[in-house]
Amino acid sequence: MAIGSITSSRGYLTQQLTTLSRTLTEKTGQLATGKVATTYGGVGNQRGLDLELTQKVKRIEAYQETITMSRLHIKTLNINLDRLEKLRIQAKDAMDINNFELQADGQTSTQATAEILLTEAISLLNSEVGGHYLFGGSDSSTNPVRQMKEILDGVDGKAGLKQVLSEFWQANRGASELGRLDMSALTTTLDGFGAPLTSSFTVTEDGAHNFGFDIKAVTSDLSNLTLTAPTGVDPDSFGVEFTGQPLPGQKITLELALPPAGERTTKIELTSAVSGNTKNTFLIGADLAETAANLRTAVTDALKEEASTTLRAASDEWAASSFFDSFGGNPPMRVNGPPFDTATSLMDGSATTTSWYIGENTPTSDPRQDKIAAVDDNLRLGYGVRANEQGLTDVIKSLSTFIAGDFSGNTSTDEKYYTALADRMKATIQPQGTARSGIVDITTEVAIAFRSIEYTAERHTVLKSGYQGTIADIEGVDKETLAVEILQLQTMLEASYRASAIAMKMSLADYL
Repeated sequence: MAIGSITSSRGYLTQQLTTLSRTLTEKTGQLATGKVATTYGGVGNQRGLDLELTQKVKRIEAYQETITMSRLHIKTLNINLDRLEKLRIQAKDAMDINNFELQADGQTSTQATAEILLTEAISLLNSEVGGHYLFGGSDSSTNPVRQMKEILDGVDGKAGLKQVLSEFWQANRGASELGRLDMSALTTTLDGFGAPLTSSFTVTEDGAHNFGFDIKAVTSDLSNLTLTAPTGVDPDSFGVEFTGQPLPGQKITLELALPPAGERTTKIELTSAVSGNTKNTFLIGADLAETAANLRTAVTDALKEEASTTLRAASDEWAASSFFDSFGGNPPMRVNGPPFDTATSLMDGSATTTSWYIGENTPTSDPRQDKIAAVDDNLRLGYGVRANEQGLTDVIKSLSTFIAGDFSGNTSTDEKYYTALADRMKATIQPQGTARSGIVDITTEVAIAFRSIEYTAERHTVLKSGYQGTIADIEGVDKETLAVEILQLQTMLEASYRASAIAMKMSLADYL
């Protein structure tokens, strides 16, 4: 900056000193702030661009705050989901069908292990980050899953899982304890000499409903037996009529479908024998009437045992699904009773049944949309998770139902029931064929959202850096040049002051 000549004009000298002083103050402020001006008006004809870029930076910073929180949520979700998947595998291994070992408290050792796993699973599903419960969908302010005792025993006067299991079991076993099958009395006709001519009995379903056994097929190679096979129309039945004695080793086989829809079946096979009391046999008696009576007793005993084991396990699985499968607002279903042992339908149990999951549960096909992260102007990513999604529900359902099983009698029937229930609960949490577990599917979907967030975060970082560089070019100053200018201004101001003082015999007070 060129230094103008010093004039003897008092007004001009005063104006010059004021201008130099103002300029020095301005330059000193620029050096302190690093900016050419403190207002957008001070950046000249680039103030519009400067304002636009500043707004973009502020918007990116707001998105970055959302990304920071979303990252924390998703990382915690991934850690918990990973543990829940490992826990699912541990649960499957814990429900060992060959490990029926009863402890002093009436539980098996495997049930004790299942309790530990269930407690951990519930704790993981109730995880929260900064007051946000991760597995409650959009309802993120409270624990989405009740504690184990409340699930099993109920709360606030409402039924828990154990009561629901009991009601379904009564409905499937029936009053006769034969799985809702009725056994007729033995009917025998005699010849003219009082000897048995024929002897028969009939087994009939007690109604057209989904409870208990459904007679699918009955086959026999017994000699001197007339078999009336089931027709496939409910309520179905079958009948056997002896016209003579069978031969030892011949068989009759009953195939029974299990509730609720008959996807799985069980078979009862009885073999004729001349002596002994071997299980799954019936004795050939002194005459055909006694043989028929022995077969009738054997069928009754076999049905009663099958009802207390295989049918009970099927009943428990059905009851558990009715209790736990609540996704999308599905109500818990209860047996329409009492009485339960003659019930023929289910009813909505919302008002009387404990809800194990109390998070967001509105009907939707995509729970990921329960939690949305707006990470860019046109990018909204969903990573919501509900604890009652199928993969997660299956873990809670299978462990809870297995724990609720009562094997305390420690009989052979209890052991067979244990095996049947463990087998069903293992199948509940084991993906079929090449399918992945539901937990892995959830993890994958959340991971996709996380990758998109990471890519967006990188893009924001690059854009923000570019914007800030341009803003710095517009608003910034060259501090080295500015320091030289300030030094020059100080020199000019000092020289002007000295010249003015000499010329007009003025003191510094005249300029203040």
